[in-house]
Amino acid sequence: MSTGYAIGGLTIIEIRGADRNKIANNLCTQDLRTLAEGQTAETFVLDVKGRTLSHGVVCGWKDSLWFVSAPGQAERLVPHFDRYIIREDAVIADRSAEFTAVLFSDATSATHILPGFSDPLPTHSSVEYTCEGATIRCLHAPWIGAESLLAILPTPAASPSLSTGLQSLLSSDTAHRSGWELQRIEAFWPWAGIDFDDKNLPQELSIDKRTISFKKGCYLGQETVARLDALGQVQKRLVKLQIQGSDRLPLPYAMVLEGKEVGSITSMASMPEGDSMALGMLRRSHFQPGTEFMVDGRVATVMGMPG
Repeated sequence: MSTGYAIGGLTIIEIRGADRNKIANNLCTQDLRTLAEGQTAETFVLDVKGRTLSHGVVCGWKDSLWFVSAPGQAERLVPHFDRYIIREDAVIADRSAEFTAVLFSDATSATHILPGFSDPLPTHSSVEYTCEGATIRCLHAPWIGAESLLAILPTPAASPSLSTGLQSLLSSDTAHRSGWELQRIEAFWPWAGIDFDDKNLPQELSIDKRTISFKKGCYLGQETVARLDALGQVQKRLVKLQIQGSDRLPLPYAMVLEGKEVGSITSMASMPEGDSMALGMLRRSHFQPGTEFMVDGRVATVMGMPG
């Protein structure tokens, strides 16, 4: 496994105030009422109609909560969070520009390159510490595997000494995701703006067992989520596909079979064995595991969805 991947900026939205858990709980699908310092939870953020605005990890720090997700979402999400603060003691802030992130396959890998970090970091947990005068935050983030870890560091301008210690990794091409894209696909971690957008319902992403609490109280979009759960089916789902050959397709790639569009491939990466692994949003007629069809003259097989 690689020691780490420099992935650059992310969306980091901070909630401060005595009612921070209440606000987060009201706007997310996961039960966050008692999320404490040092804990994390994977969740969806929904709109009032139950559509998926975002997906990411909520982290509990000493005086705040952070929502951490794919980059480029703060401009849309900050007003959404702020809109639902009425009399509560809570303040929303966009902290995205202040930090850069490094993704590790596991906590053990992080100990070899991350100053001051010591393993272990248990599942669904986070840790905050100071090293070389800078605050480093590490959190369990299963983006590339069940044990993967995200280290959030101050931007180089805020901490020249720390960035020097990570110079080799942080100077790598953060825009090029090929190093960890296959692992992300295999781990079934959908990427906001690529694998889904605000037109999707949360159950369409096939990770509701990880991200939705069906026992918590009311939250924004709950009626739609509960109705879909009662019906027990959606008309399309995100699935993992194995595609013959390693040549990349132009993404998103619309899949048209017998004159009908049956879905689209949203993410794709080459496997060492020579084939490709992909994520795709497929209609009900094609999303069952084991289904095979042709994509650009290549056999595509539906591998399944998270258990």
